[in-house]
Amino acid sequence: MKLLYRNQSQGQKVLNFMLLTAFLSLVLAYIIGVTNGHHEPWLPTISELDETTPEGTLWSAGLTAAGVMSIPVWIKLYQKWDGQLRSSNADRKWLWFNLLFVVMAQIATVSFIWTVNLPLNKYPIPHGVTAGLYFYLTLLLGTVAILVVRKIDNYPKDIIKIRLVLNLAGYVSMALLALTVPEGVKPLFMYKDLGADHLHSVHAMPSLFEWLMVFTAQIGYFYTLNHDMEGESIIE
Repeated sequence: MKLLYRNQSQGQKVLNFMLLTAFLSLVLAYIIGVTNGHHEPWLPTISELDETTPEGTLWSAGLTAAGVMSIPVWIKLYQKWDGQLRSSNADRKWLWFNLLFVVMAQIATVSFIWTVNLPLNKYPIPHGVTAGLYFYLTLLLGTVAILVVRKIDNYPKDIIKIRLVLNLAGYVSMALLALTVPEGVKPLFMYKDLGADHLHSVHAMPSLFEWLMVFTAQIGYFYTLNHDMEGESIIE
């Protein structure tokens, strides 16, 4: 797998601009929040970055834009894999798995957009539900995508292996997140259970695993899709 893609196709440019937007929205919001004294350096949960301005505005707007940009990427991947599966004479069930992939991806995207527009401190339950749905679906659709491309003739095995490692890292991070949540607290509704004046240190480890999940199973995994977007256009 290539680490850098030069002479990118339109599809790759959209994919990579989407990933860069998401990355900068997270990192810059964190830096601004810590610099302004709104958050401890180690380590706010990702959703805490939406609690105050100006970082909350950047966080919400940037991640919403990234979510919207991902919609045509999922559709393009579905269309490409559908054609490749048919050319490979794959069993018809894998066409349905590919359809399942794109449906899950679009539901995850809608959940993601809702999540970043429902501030945690104002809407803890809706935020927790939509965030949980996004994280679970992202991990599952990553697994489904691995199963689908394995049925495409001559699909690079090194890319499948990298995706498998990143996907597993996401599952492990989610499991460790749940295991390190303070006793008696529900992972999806941690802030509601802890209360507004909780000690930041009680969720330092869950926060770490949340960040790891995002940077492995989401940003890292999605970057490997550059292989599939080579030579592809979003707008024909």
